Amino acid sequence: MKRPACVVGCCLIFFLGLLFYFKMPEPFSDSSVSGRSIPLYGTVCDKYQKKSSTYLMIENAGFSGKGSKEKHKVIIKLDEAVDDLASLPPIGSRITVEGKGMLFSRARNPGNFDLAQYEMIRGIDFEIYNAVILKESSMPGNPESRLKEKLCLLREKLSDNIDRIYGPEDAGIIKAMLLGDRADLSEETRNRFRRSGMSHILCISALHITLLGMTFLKLVRKTGLGKPAAYLISFVVTYMYGMLTGAGVSTLRALITFALMMAADLLGRTPDLLSSMSVAAVIILLMKPLYVLDPGFILSFSAVSGIGILGPPLQRLIPCKNKTAASLVTSLSVNIFMLPETLFFFFQIPLYSVIINLAVIPLAGILLISGVISMITCGLFVKIGIITGVPAKIVLVIYNIITELNEHTPFSQITPGRPEIWQILIYYALIITVVWTVERTEISVPLLRVAGLTGVLFAIAIVIIHFRPPLSLTMVDVGQGDCHFLETGSSRSVMIDCGSSDIKEVAKYRVIPYVMSRGYDRIDYAVVTHPDLDHISGFLEMLDPGGDGFDIGTIILPDMPPGNENYEKLINCAEQKGVRVLKIRTGDHFRAGRVSFRCLNPGRDAYYTDANEYSVCLSLTMEGSSFAALYTGDAEGGGEDEMMRNLPPDIGKYTLLKCAHHGSSNSTPDSFLERISPSYTFISAGVDNKYGHPNKELMERLENAGTRTYVSKDRGAVRMDVYYKKAKITYYISQQEGT
Repeated sequence: MKRPACVVGCCLIFFLGLLFYFKMPEPFSDSSVSGRSIPLYGTVCDKYQKKSSTYLMIENAGFSGKGSKEKHKVIIKLDEAVDDLASLPPIGSRITVEGKGMLFSRARNPGNFDLAQYEMIRGIDFEIYNAVILKESSMPGNPESRLKEKLCLLREKLSDNIDRIYGPEDAGIIKAMLLGDRADLSEETRNRFRRSGMSHILCISALHITLLGMTFLKLVRKTGLGKPAAYLISFVVTYMYGMLTGAGVSTLRALITFALMMAADLLGRTPDLLSSMSVAAVIILLMKPLYVLDPGFILSFSAVSGIGILGPPLQRLIPCKNKTAASLVTSLSVNIFMLPETLFFFFQIPLYSVIINLAVIPLAGILLISGVISMITCGLFVKIGIITGVPAKIVLVIYNIITELNEHTPFSQITPGRPEIWQILIYYALIITVVWTVERTEISVPLLRVAGLTGVLFAIAIVIIHFRPPLSLTMVDVGQGDCHFLETGSSRSVMIDCGSSDIKEVAKYRVIPYVMSRGYDRIDYAVVTHPDLDHISGFLEMLDPGGDGFDIGTIILPDMPPGNENYEKLINCAEQKGVRVLKIRTGDHFRAGRVSFRCLNPGRDAYYTDANEYSVCLSLTMEGSSFAALYTGDAEGGGEDEMMRNLPPDIGKYTLLKCAHHGSSNSTPDSFLERISPSYTFISAGVDNKYGHPNKELMERLENAGTRTYVSKDRGAVRMDVYYKKAKITYYISQQEGT
C-alpha cells in the first residue's frame, strides 16, 4: 500500500467528521456562571498581555466552596494590568481568584464567528473578568512548568524589544509573524492582508518553522558537529521556539513535519510531503480530536494537500518552462485546492493572490531572518537591533504597497459566498477525478490538458455558483433591533433596517458576515423605516467615512420634517459616501428583481410627534406568485392607522408579517391581524431584553390569528425561501426546518 499514513489520516478525519456531523459537541453553557461573582481555584498554565490588559490562563479549575468534580480551563482577566509578568504567580502555581463570570458568545446568524466553539476547540470553557487574586499557593513546579514560565517571560522580553525597534503597526505584524502574538495587530492590517491573500504570512506556519529551523541547522553544521547531533540540537531549538509562540495547530503541524523531514534525511530516505502531513494530522487529532473543526487546522492541511495532491498533475496540465512559471503553478494549485475552505470561512476570493504570493513568500524569508536578529540583538544594544531590523522594515514597506495596490485594483475581490456541503463534496470528487486521470492516463497531451483543465474549471463553477430560490427573506439576529435582508432575484438585494441597541458594531460582527456568506458584497436598496438607533446604527457603520464600510447603492428614508439628529446624520453620511438618497411616502413604489415594493406609510400630509409613527411600511409582492409580505417598522398610533387604511385591496391574505416594534403590546391589534391573516410572522427581539419583547398578550393575539411566529431571540436568524407555490422556513438556532 502506497502512503499508508495518508490512508490512516483520511480515515481518522472522515470518522471524526462523521461523528461531529451527527452529534456536534456543545460549548460550556452553564448560565449560572454568567454575570455573577465567582471564586475559582486552579493551576496557572499561561499568562500574557493583550491590549493594555493582563490575563492568566488556569486549568483544572474548580468553584471554591462547591463539591463538584468537574474541572475547567478558564481565561482570567485581571482587574488591574501589570507592567511585568514576572510579578504574577508563576506557571504551575495554584491560585484562587474571584471575578465576574462570562460565557463566550455563540453565533446567532450563518457566517458569524462562533467564539464559544472557537474556545471550546482549545479546551477553554469561560472567562472571569475584573478578577483579583485572593490566594497563591507556591508549588515547586515540574520541569515543564518551569520551562513554560521562562519561555513566557522571554516572550514578553522579546515583545518589548520589538516595540523598541518598530512602529506600532509594523510591531504588530512582526509580533504576529515571530511570536504568534496577534493582540497588537490592527483590524485594518488583518483585513488588508486577508483581502490580498497574504493572511498566512501573519501566522506561525511551516514557512516560518522550516526557514528558521534550516537556517539554524546550517549554522550548527558549520561548527563541525556530526549530522545526528546537529539535527537533534536544531529540532530542540525549533521545538522551544514553537513552545515560545504558543504551539498553535499550524505550528504543531510544522514542527512534526520538520522532525519527520530530518528523520528521513538521517535514514537516507526521501521525505514524502503527503505522508509527513498525514502523520502530523493523526498525531494532532489523537491529542485533540476537536481540532478537526478548527479553521486553522483545516486551512493549514488543505494548503499542504494542494501542493502534494494537485500540484504535480497541474504541472503536467500547464507547462512550466522556468522556475517562475513552476512557482506560479504551485501557488495556483494551493489556491484551487483550498477554494472551498476559503469560501466557507471567508466568503471571498482574493483574485490576485496567486501572483501576489510569488513576491510575498520569497520576501518573507528576509523579513523573518532580519526580524529574529533585530529582536535578539536589541536585548544587547538597541541601535544594533534598529540597524539589523532595516531589511524587515523595507519588506514591510513593500508589503504595505502591495496591499494598498490590491485595495485599489478593480475586481481584487469576488464574493461567491459560503458553499453548501454538497457543493464541497462534488468539488473534491471532481478534483480527485482529474488528479487520478492525469496521473494514470496515456492519452495525448493536448487532449489531456483540455479535459483536465475543463474538469478543474467545472469544479470551480460548482462551488462558486449559488442555486437560489426566486426570493429569500431573512430576519437577521441583531439582538434588540431590526434587520431584514431580502434577496430578490438577479443578484439584487434589499435591506430593511439595520441597527441594534445592545450589540456593538452590529454591522461588522453580525450583518455584513451574514450578507457576504450569502454571496453579496453590496446592498442595492437600504430602506430605513425610521431613524431610531436600533434601526440605523448598522447603516451608520456601513456609511462611516473613516471605516471599511459596505457598498450601498441607494438609501430610502421616510419623508419626515427636519430636526431629528439621527435622520440628518444618516443623510450626511450617505452623501459623503456618494450614496443616492431617496425619500418615500404613501403611494410610492420601487422594484428590485422580481419583487415590487409599495409604500403604505408615512402619509403625504401626515405630521407625527413620535418618530415611530413615521415608520416606512412596505407591502411586497412577487411577480408570478400569490406571495405577499408586509414590513411595518415600529409603526404605531397614527402611522399604524395610515398603514391599515392603505392596505392594497387586491391582497386579502399576507404570507409574511414583520411584526411592528419588536412585538410590543401597543401594536398589531386583532383588527389588523384579521384583515391581513398572515401565515407567518417574524419578530426581532434581543435575548433577555429589558422591554420584555415580545409581549405575552401580543403572542396570544398572534396564536389566535393562526400565524406561525418566529422570534429571533429564540431562533437566531430566520430565513424564508419563497418559491412560486410554496415557502420554506429555516432557522439558525437548532438548525431545524419547517414548511
